[in-house]
Amino acid sequence: MKTLLLIASFLCAQYVASAQTILQQFAAVSAGAGEVTDMDLTKPTDKGSVLIVMPGQLSPGINVVRITDNAPDGGNTYKQLPGATSSCTDQALEIWYCEKCKAGVTELKFHLSGGVKASINAFLEVADIDVPDGSGAQVSDGTGTSDGLETGPSLKTTATDFVIARYFSTAPRPKGVTPASWTFKTTYTYQQKAPAGTYQPTLTGGSAESKYCISMAAFKMKAASSH
Repeated sequence: MKTLLLIASFLCAQYVASAQTILQQFAAVSAGAGEVTDMDLTKPTDKGSVLIVMPGQLSPGINVVRITDNAPDGGNTYKQLPGATSSCTDQALEIWYCEKCKAGVTELKFHLSGGVKASINAFLEVADIDVPDGSGAQVSDGTGTSDGLETGPSLKTTATDFVIARYFSTAPRPKGVTPASWTFKTTYTYQQKAPAGTYQPTLTGGSAESKYCISMAAFKMKAASSH
């Protein structure tokens, strides 16, 4: 019996379940930034995290061309998630990411296709996730229902994922989200360790006059690692 307990303890030490831990998250507004906008992070990033960057430009027809950072060992490479670009009232939302990112990032730069009057960029650093689970999904030029609902896109996943939806809405802006499994933030909403299935957030608290767009993506849980 003692031998079995020792073996079980050894296996638990060797294999640690992934937690999909959010290390930092926030949104920042840049005004009058021209063709390059900056975002300063709250703390340096950790090695191996996935950085999820969700820019939103408040000028018609302007999109992100590339994203760079100041990682000390050379900048990370950021990829735009296909299928996740949305637009509302001529404003674009996008989802970009780097995987297995280098540590020490404290600043991001968004290189744009033209000058902007302002931008709202959202950022998350998440540990224990991996590559995207397929393409993203989006809703463009949506209109709120009579009871103030803004229905997001439907995204089917194949693994235990970190699912996120970036949104922009005109006033009055949403105040919550359903189902309750989603965590609501002022510019995005997400689910952690979501089992394989179909996901569709519905923002609540808007109005029939609301105009909105939503960009959505899912990232697979990183396989349990040995130590």
